[in-house]
Amino acid sequence: MTIYQQMQYNPTQLRQMIRQATGQAKHRLVVALVLRSFLILLFAIIYISLFSSLFGQSNSYVGVGSFCILLSLKFINYGYHIIDSVLALLTVFSIFLLNSFILTTLPIWLYFVVNFSSLFVILLLTTTYPEFGNGGVYAFSYILITSSSVTTGVELTNRTLAIGLAAVFCMLVLIHKHHQTNQSIRFHHILQNYSLKQRTYRWQLRLAIGITIALTLGQIMQVPRVMWMGYACMSILLPQEHRVLNRGLIRILGVALGSIVFIFCLHFLPSRLIFLLGPITGLGLGLTGSYFWASILNCFGALSAAYLLLGVAPAGILRISNNLIGLICGLVIALLFQLIHHYYQNNSKTEAS
Repeated sequence: MTIYQQMQYNPTQLRQMIRQATGQAKHRLVVALVLRSFLILLFAIIYISLFSSLFGQSNSYVGVGSFCILLSLKFINYGYHIIDSVLALLTVFSIFLLNSFILTTLPIWLYFVVNFSSLFVILLLTTTYPEFGNGGVYAFSYILITSSSVTTGVELTNRTLAIGLAAVFCMLVLIHKHHQTNQSIRFHHILQNYSLKQRTYRWQLRLAIGITIALTLGQIMQVPRVMWMGYACMSILLPQEHRVLNRGLIRILGVALGSIVFIFCLHFLPSRLIFLLGPITGLGLGLTGSYFWASILNCFGALSAAYLLLGVAPAGILRISNNLIGLICGLVIALLFQLIHHYYQNNSKTEAS
């Protein structure tokens, strides 16, 4: 296996392979892991910089969100015919664009309805195979892009151009990688099989409701960085329903530690070196397969943008509190759905007997 082929594995797989390998094979795997992380970071910097330079700094979020989708599309398709898949992709990006403009103008009840329906449609279109993690990618991108709202004509034009360019990039990858897959399955076949008795569709509904409640609660509270609540809630509501509480504890501990370390770094590091925190932690994210360490390192990227507006300590405190609220929302929704599912299961067994 060449180093390039080894680089196609994710960090968790590569680290496991490294532990099992010896001698020269182990060294090649280490090189593959480091090189993979470095090249992804380099590509991310170039790709995101393209959007911010062409369409303004506010559209760097479009670059970040579409970059995540781009990486996902390299490996994971939608599970149905390429023509329907392209139409689904364009629908997703159209929702990104429309909600970037209208969400801030809506009353709170309509804000809830639009967010829920948008997230549910996006998940239904893109996550036939949620176990591969692409549902989280699209939910993350939706929250990120729509949280940066546009209000003027110039901003709307730039956002339209940015999302249009991102859609073209993603569409080209989707067609190149998956044009020959699932040729006998159309999207209407997916809809025909729709039933809340199936775990996939229950999960889609649960995630859409959970994120929407977290975002709406943030709007009611009128706190900055509401998107952090959405991400935290999303991290709890994975397709895998076991160890939910454990995952929540790991995240809040990681967020708390990451925020404290970030504040510490900004206090003691010379100002001329602060710009290195982003690339260093980005490289670290590519090397780790640990959710705990990822939760720590993600704080650096999130707080690097927030502290300039809020101040260092207030940004750190806000990140911890928003994540805690989002996690509580996720845990409550997970518990409610579990109770409802068990209730209907017990009723079905009673009726059958």
